[in-house]
This record gives sequence, C-alpha cells and structure tokens, in this order.
Amino acid sequence: MSNDAPVGAKRGLLLISAAKLWFMVAGYAIEFGLPHALSTTSFGLWKVFMSFISPVNNVLVTGTIQGVSKFVSERDGRRGAVVRSALRLQAVVGGLVSLAFLGGAPYAADALHDPQLTTPLRIGAGVILCYSFYAVFVGAANGARAFQKQALLDITFSTLRALFIVAAAILTRSPTLCVAAFVVAAATILGGSTVVVGVGPAPTTVEDRLPIASLWRFFASVAVYLLIVNLLMFVDGLVLKRLVHEAAERAGMANPADVANVREAYYGAAQALSRLPYQLILAVTFVIFPLVSRATFEKDVDKTRGYVRATMRYSLLAVALMASSIAARPEAAVRLLYKAEYAVAGPALALLAVGYACFALFNIACTIINGAGKPMASVVIGALTLAGAAGGTWIAIGRALEGGAADGTASLVAAAGATAAAMAFGLLASSVYLLREFGAVVAPLSLLRVGVCVAAALAVGRVWPSTGFLGGKIGTLAQMACSAIAFTVVAIGSGELRLAELRRR
Repeated sequence: MSNDAPVGAKRGLLLISAAKLWFMVAGYAIEFGLPHALSTTSFGLWKVFMSFISPVNNVLVTGTIQGVSKFVSERDGRRGAVVRSALRLQAVVGGLVSLAFLGGAPYAADALHDPQLTTPLRIGAGVILCYSFYAVFVGAANGARAFQKQALLDITFSTLRALFIVAAAILTRSPTLCVAAFVVAAATILGGSTVVVGVGPAPTTVEDRLPIASLWRFFASVAVYLLIVNLLMFVDGLVLKRLVHEAAERAGMANPADVANVREAYYGAAQALSRLPYQLILAVTFVIFPLVSRATFEKDVDKTRGYVRATMRYSLLAVALMASSIAARPEAAVRLLYKAEYAVAGPALALLAVGYACFALFNIACTIINGAGKPMASVVIGALTLAGAAGGTWIAIGRALEGGAADGTASLVAAAGATAAAMAFGLLASSVYLLREFGAVVAPLSLLRVGVCVAAALAVGRVWPSTGFLGGKIGTLAQMACSAIAFTVVAIGSGELRLAELRRR
C-alpha cells in the first residue's frame, strides 16, 4: 500500500483508536502532571483557562475536520481543491476568532471576577489560530481515508504538547508560561502537517473546484452544534467558578478568587477522570463520520442503518465498561492520580462518570446525524441540552451555596448532578431521533444486559477493601481491572458481547 492509499474502516478504526489512546495518555500526562508542578490555585487557573479555550478550539478543529472530510470523501481527486478553499476560509474564520479572543480576554476575566485570567487568555489566541489551519490538513487526511497520516499527526502533536506544557510547569511554576508552551506546540505541528499531508494538486476542471460558500455553509451549520456541545462540557465549571467566588465574597473570605480556583481545581479533577470514556471513544466519530456521509450521499439506507446500530451498541459497551470501573470507588480513583486533598472530588466523580458516559454516546449519535447531512437536528437537541445544563447547574450550585459554604464540597456534587442529568437528556433525545430517522438504535435488551454488566463492575468496588495494600494506589488499579473483568465476563455470559461477531467485523 502506498503512503496515500485509502485505509479500510477496520484498520482505520484501529489506527485512529491507537492515536486517540496516545492523545488521551499525553493529555492526561498534562492533567495529572500539572497539579504536582503547580499550586492548587494555579492549577485551578489553568483549568478555567482551558474551560474558555477548549470549546473554541474543539469547534474550529472538529468542524473543519468534518467539513473538509465530507467534501474530500464524496469525490475522488478533489482533495487539493477542498484544502485550498478551506485554508482561505480559515484565514478569515480562524483569524477573526483569534482576534476576538485576544480583544475579549479582559471581559471574560471580569465576568469571572479574576483579572489573573486576562494574560493567559490573550496568549491563548495563538493556539486558536494555529489549530484552525492545522485542522484543514487533518480533515484532508481523514476524508481521503489516509488514517495513517491522521494518526501520525495526532500522536506527534499530543506528545509535543505534553512535553512542552509539563516542562514549562516544572521549570517556571507559572500557568501563564504553560499557555505560551501550548502555543509553541501548536505552531510546530501546523508546520509538520503541511509537510505530512500537503495542499494537494490544484483543480484542473470546474467540477473539481469547491466554492468557499459551500464549505462555509456546512461548517457554519456544524459549528453551531459543536459550540453547543463543547459549552456543555465546560459550562458547569464556569458557573461553579463565578458562583463560588460570589459566595466567598458574601462570606467575607480572604482572596475569593483563590477560593474559587481551588474549587475549580477539585472539580476539574473529577471532570478529567470522568471524561476518560469520552476521550477514548472519540476515535469512533472520526471513522464513522466519512462512512455515514458516503452511505447517505449514495442513498444506501441498509448500510447506514447497519452503521448506526453497530456503532451505538459497541460504543455503549465500551463507555459503560470504562465508566463503571472508574465510578466503582471514586475517591480512590481521584487519589490514584492526584494529591490526597483532591479526594474530596470523589462524590462528584461518581455522578460525572454517568454523565460523560451519556455524553460520549450523545456525541456519537449527533456525529451520525451530522454525517447524514442533518446538522440542524443536532443543533436543536444540543441547544435544549445546553439550556438544561446551564440553568440546572446555576440553580443547583446556587442552592448548595445558600449557607455560604463556598469552601465545601456540596457545590461540586450539585454541579455534577445537574450536568449528568442534562447529558442523559441529550442522549435520550438523540437516540429517539436516530430511531425515527434511521430505524436503528440500541435495543432495549442490550440496555438491560449492559445495566447488569455495570452492576457487576460496581459490586466489585463495593466489596473492595478501602484500607491496607488493596486500598492503596496499586490496589485501586487492581480493583479497576477486576471491575472491568467482571463487566466483560457478564457481557460475554449474557450474550451481549459475542466474540465470534467481533472477529467477523
């Protein structure tokens, strides 16, 4: 196979899964390394910065990848035309968003009552600009099914980003310089992507050309959905930061910004662990999108229905296994990778693990809907979910802080509970749409079987010793492995996980 030859779905999933697994490992090297290199308040500030920049980056990157991938995958030999149009589009969109981020930094910091945020947010505008162009080349590789190139770029970038940011934290103890290191990593991979993927040949016929307007229409419709979904991931932390600060001020506490940043650090630890299933299953979206896009473009209903049914079922098994293994002993899971003081986030982790399992499946369902060319349906479902999350967390956290306990854990549990409820609603709504539109979704019997598997995994954690060797870090790893084994044994025994079927696929 030549370096540019398309890669099949099975091998593509393996390649992208491996790259996303490494991306996740490198990302968590940052997540788990910074709390040991930075103070708790500094780490909280970093988490707030990421709550602002991550939704913007994710929208630009995922929207651009999906848009470029869609148009590249629909017609062979069109890659050069699509890449050229996409680069011109991002010169405008990415440039304007970066400038808006740069100019809006003081206002964002003021909204959260923390002027320390201004400089990191301004520096972060450089990351946004680099990401917007980098995503064009990744999308071109994805649409051409050159998954090996996409995997190479993912692995290289995640490694550089982790090395640069963690090194900056260790050497400087400054969250602001960690952001600067992030910019350097993003600029480096942008240069590498132009070499690995390239722009491609210029279009030679009118039919091969792609007007920027066509790409913009798709990007704009998908970007609205992506913005909604990414805000759903971070709105709880931003609401928590503001309301805890205000509660600390009312209580007359010294340095309310630092109090809020500490709460943010603890809650961020619970978020990071609960997002593990979502981060790992994200590889599925990069493979299923071009497949569904092509199947619907060719009006192959049976193939589309098969993709929907298989993707949702196996994704449910994967996220449920991971989430239940983590949630079986949540306080121990937090202590495994964070300092002991972070264990107060355990109750919030138990709730967020459920929430992000739902969110992972919700995201896959909406990716299928987008790939079928119906992004407005995803926008409506996502908007309703976001409204519920924003309103729910504001009310829940506000009630938890009514007594003035800004430094307590009740606000963390309130934020996690409201977020989990909203994500469950989003999954339900998107599943109903899949069933109505494609006639396929996870069967009720599969849901029942997976529920029994989850109960088995949680039971292991319930009886696991909390003291001694088995209660320590190595024991916690052993418990997670045993919970995963219990889940898998029940899945095979119940017939939900069929090894012969996996081998056929």
